[in-house]
Formats: sequence, structure tokens, C-alpha cells
Amino acid sequence: MLKKLLSSFGVQGVQVDTILHNPTLQAGQNLSGEIHFKGAASNKQINGIHLQLMTTAEVESGDHEFNQSLCIAQWHVSGAFELQANQVHQFPIHIQLPFETPITEVQCRRNATRVWLHTHLDIDWGVDATDKDFLSIAPTACMQNFLVAMQHCGFQLNTVDVEKGQLRGNGFHSSIGCYQELEFKPTAYFSGINEVEVSFIAEAHQTHVLFEVDRTFRGDGFKSISIPHHLANVAHIAHEIKRVLSL
Repeated sequence: MLKKLLSSFGVQGVQVDTILHNPTLQAGQNLSGEIHFKGAASNKQINGIHLQLMTTAEVESGDHEFNQSLCIAQWHVSGAFELQANQVHQFPIHIQLPFETPITEVQCRRNATRVWLHTHLDIDWGVDATDKDFLSIAPTACMQNFLVAMQHCGFQLNTVDVEKGQLRGNGFHSSIGCYQELEFKPTAYFSGINEVEVSFIAEAHQTHVLFEVDRTFRGDGFKSISIPHHLANVAHIAHEIKRVLSL
């Protein structure tokens, strides 16, 4: 089946469309596909082809907040070449998503997370051609078990979004210029806990979890755990959550 043909047009007439083989995947997995493009009515010099992994992040500036498109990873696909008039060509792509790529496929009241792949053809002396393909990022097994464990501990996922900035915990820190925040509300009374905000900092063999706990009379407190993936079962994670939150 053919995807809709070539969504982005510059005045030079170069057309580009990126077709992804596996747009639903997990952070850390490989994304594959092809970049299809077609030349204009005359020969054009292409300075390069680039891919950017993008998300929308909330930015705080003084008393104001606004959303900003943020690049969290980028790849150089091709150097300079001449695209002949009306020539149809394609480049294969095989890229690994960062382990910290925000997840989009979670059930909650409001999920503001969006992740997409931006394709950019840099055209010499012309308007560049671009394409935008949204990705569905599912939780890893460790993250999914953590979400289940939070439910078992009496918390319901309320909202999910991405914020610009960097997080630091006990022996770890984020590295992509933003972090995802998952807000949980208690379904029962737990020593005055109003909400728990959680952020994942994933690596190849373990996932770090940073907790920001909002308590009625004690203000916010920060705690963290590190979950080795070979121990990432629901029972173990629930035990760690109860220990950290003093449940």
C-alpha cells in the first residue's frame, strides 16, 4: 500500500515523504523505514538529509508557561548530492531511539505527550522540503510494571506531559534536554499525600525513577529508586514504592 504521496512541497518543487515500517515501538528500540523523494522540474543541489526526533515540551519563563517543539535526537542521513529533474529516489533509515524518549501510549485523564520524526531535505538556494511522522511510544516492560504497581499501591495516573530541563537523582541524570512527568493521585488517604509526580530516566539495563511527593503539611519531597530490569516485576516494584513513600 502506498502512503499519501509526498506531503511537503517547497517552491523548488522537491517532494519528500518518510515511510516508517514500525511507527509503534518502545524507547531504545530501532526505527526503520525509507525516505522517498522526487526531484523538481529542474536539477537541484541537495546539501544534506537530516532526521530529528521531536517532542512538545512545557517551558517555564517567569510567571508564564508555554509549549515549545524540542529536538531530543538527530541523525545525518546523507551528505550533499545533485537530485536530477523528476528523479524518484529513496534512502533507507535505521535509527535507535534514545532510552529516554517520552512515552505516548498510556491511559490517563490527560496525556499531552507527542513524539514525531521530522525529515529535512536541505535544498541549496531553495525552500527546504520537510515531512512529519508521529510515533506511538509504548512503555517498556519495566515502565508498564511500574504503572501497574502504582495502581496496586493505591494511586491512579492523572496527567502526563513533558517539561524542558534536566533531572538529577542519586547517581543519575537526564540527558535529552527534557523529562516526562507522570502525575498520580491517591485513591485513598495516605498520610496526607496530595499527589505523586514521577519521572523515568531509562538506561539499557535499568530504569531510574524520580519521585516528587506533595504532602499536605510537609511540602514537596524528592526521592528516587533504580530498578534493574531483571528485577522489574510488579511485586518488587510495589515493595519499593511503598518503602519510598512510607506507605
